[in-house]
Amino acid sequence: MSHSELAAIEGTLSQIPFPKKFAVETCAECNLACGMCHHPNMVRPKGTMPFPLWQKCADEIAATAPYTECWFSFCGEPFLEPELLFKFLHYGKSVGLESLNVNTNGMLLTPDLVEPLLDTGLDLVVFGIDGFTKETFEAIRINADRDTVYANAEYLLDVIKARGEGPEVQIQFIEMDENEHELEEFSQYWLERGATLKVRRKLSWGGKFDTFEVFQENRIPCPWSLTMMHVFWDGRVPRCPGDTEGEEGAGNAWEASLAELWGRLGGYRQKHLEHRWDELPERCNTCTDWATGAAERIRPDTSPPCAC
Repeated sequence: MSHSELAAIEGTLSQIPFPKKFAVETCAECNLACGMCHHPNMVRPKGTMPFPLWQKCADEIAATAPYTECWFSFCGEPFLEPELLFKFLHYGKSVGLESLNVNTNGMLLTPDLVEPLLDTGLDLVVFGIDGFTKETFEAIRINADRDTVYANAEYLLDVIKARGEGPEVQIQFIEMDENEHELEEFSQYWLERGATLKVRRKLSWGGKFDTFEVFQENRIPCPWSLTMMHVFWDGRVPRCPGDTEGEEGAGNAWEASLAELWGRLGGYRQKHLEHRWDELPERCNTCTDWATGAAERIRPDTSPPCAC
């Protein structure tokens, strides 16, 4: 991104009393082994979040900031535990949460799960697809079948259209050297089917992957760290999304409120805001995720792209 674009993003960042986005690791297992994801190399214990932990989190979010975006995603595929996911979504809506969003690789969102999913009242479904041709898709989305994922996404779109209501469906395309030549065809295909196109740059997962060259003189505070909080399936809260192993966590959501845990990270966020880069944790020196910028969203009604 250009210096001016990054500066514009920095202008939106400040200390906030509660995260704008909250990522819930319903399940830490995944059925794929995608090359641009840290999950295949993850060494921390894997498991499934107990429902009472989500209840505790949901109750606090509903009482504090019900508009917080709750994302059922992080280092795992939520549809490995569909009944639990539906239970989480139903409960979230029952206590007044206004933004419940599911991020999936699409392999397991089969037609038999579509009606139960829509009945939860969720607000958004994001399919991570990243390729148009079978060759490109399956080279990136390892262990997935292109035709299955495409059929599952199209079925969901068709059912929503037939119902006349339902969540927004976004089809995500992470730009990489391997797939950038397919973006135009990919975009046309999904926009014609009523999906919103979400295009973003590849993450480095806290510096674990080389992504693109950045110029440190353009560095801005990390938008991920300033706006988003994550909770692992076992309740641990990592410092930021780049801390995928939880090596520098703030504590555990079983033992402390989300507001308290967010507050414990306030000094770290302040160092970002004051550009005190040399005081940040070592992993921040190689992480380039601050430079990925906002995703571009193009909606099928031909309205202008939304970068948010």
